[in-house]
Amino acid sequence: MKKILFLLSACLLLASCAEFTDLKPKGMNMLSSADDLELLLNAEFRDYYTFDMYHLTGDLLCGNARVANLISQPTPSRLSIIVTWDENYVERLAELTKSDTDYDDLFGYVGQIANPILASVEFATGDAAKVKQIKAEALCLRAWAEFLLVNKYAAAYNPATAESTPGIPYLMEDWDISIPPEKWTVKQVYDQIVADCDAAIETNALPVKNVNQMRWSKACPYAIKAMALMAMQRFDEAEVAAKASIEANGAITDYWSPAYTKMVAGTPAVNRVPFNCEEDLFHTYTQLIFNLLRTPECEARLEEGHSALVRMPNDIMMTHSPMAGMGWAVYGLPYVCVGGYGTGAGASWNTYGLKSTQQYLIVAECEIRKGNFGEAMKYLDAIRAKRIDPEMYAPLQGTVAGKEDAVTHLKQTCLGENVYSIYNFIWRKRWNQLDDMKETLTRTFDLTMTGGPVVTYTLRPDSPLWIFPFPGNAVDNNPNLKQNSYAEK
Repeated sequence: MKKILFLLSACLLLASCAEFTDLKPKGMNMLSSADDLELLLNAEFRDYYTFDMYHLTGDLLCGNARVANLISQPTPSRLSIIVTWDENYVERLAELTKSDTDYDDLFGYVGQIANPILASVEFATGDAAKVKQIKAEALCLRAWAEFLLVNKYAAAYNPATAESTPGIPYLMEDWDISIPPEKWTVKQVYDQIVADCDAAIETNALPVKNVNQMRWSKACPYAIKAMALMAMQRFDEAEVAAKASIEANGAITDYWSPAYTKMVAGTPAVNRVPFNCEEDLFHTYTQLIFNLLRTPECEARLEEGHSALVRMPNDIMMTHSPMAGMGWAVYGLPYVCVGGYGTGAGASWNTYGLKSTQQYLIVAECEIRKGNFGEAMKYLDAIRAKRIDPEMYAPLQGTVAGKEDAVTHLKQTCLGENVYSIYNFIWRKRWNQLDDMKETLTRTFDLTMTGGPVVTYTLRPDSPLWIFPFPGNAVDNNPNLKQNSYAEK
């Protein structure tokens, strides 16, 4: 198989790797130096707005549609299928998914940035240390992107079946782009994610502090590896990797400090400073908007006094009235709509990126599995002390004696950390494979204020909806890309 040789201009002009059309490599490779290769890494990772993974967990809603109209459609829309968790329309969901920016962008990062670097780095001229660093960063980027892709479009990792479970394409640097890639099994994908992370670690070339928060640091490959190993249920190895990531960067931002506070109509709110938040290992910039509705189920699960509940910028802070807020105006529901500040600045939420706190959660879960509840709560307290109202905060360490109570606190702390990101979906999808963690989710819409009913929906841990369909523009151009979302229904 011939190795891909990319023109730099071709990489920048290539619209997407998603459609797998008959693009041919042309010309000579101009990525000849470390400085040339580094140009590819200076990308801007932002603006993921499919909201698919947010919607499926039942914590948030962002569809700009009145719920009463949405759920009463005689022919369900893509959004209504996801919101009502209607398994009867799994195949229709695939038909309605014509394109998907998650798929396009993440595979684009692999095909347009990571793999061109990895295909050329062996021959790159310039500072040898810089060449090694750029190689390590490309490996991190590919591992991270493929990790998110396999979590969205394939079944969760089950050690008993992963070797035969269909996954996603894993695009390697020697892939011939004239040949449509084949899907790897879930096991093959996760094995390669770990291998890419190990290769990045072995270079010993990543800086402790990254060039900027859209580049990769020493903590990153350990963080990705830890999440992959958790999915593979290799818990002891995952804890080792998570602790290594924390050792490299274990900073946790204090959301109650003046430095991360901004007044919204006289009410203090979290101002998560873009590209300067210590806990962000790798940042994907997202300016959340005010019509992101937070469901009552989400609010009930959050810990009392948690910053994600009481200090998240929201429309009620602006209007001081639920009936005048976006929840009522857009959705016909008197619920809180969270978001930014209405100024286009500040409140940057790391929706797809990596945070140090994810690694604390991993260590806590692993310690719970070993029965070390005090040690587990110590790691949760490290997060909670920077999230809970200081007047209400009380440490958990020394108060938890049983596994059930420990798991409850773990899930509650995970929700607070992940609620405004896609990782709530990833964490729960992984838990669905564990008898001591899985649960059936519920979502209730109270439409009585507009003369409607109270409707409740449920999502089973083994629902096929946990696997999102590949977009049609990719399936149509790749005969090897059969749907995972209903293939084994």
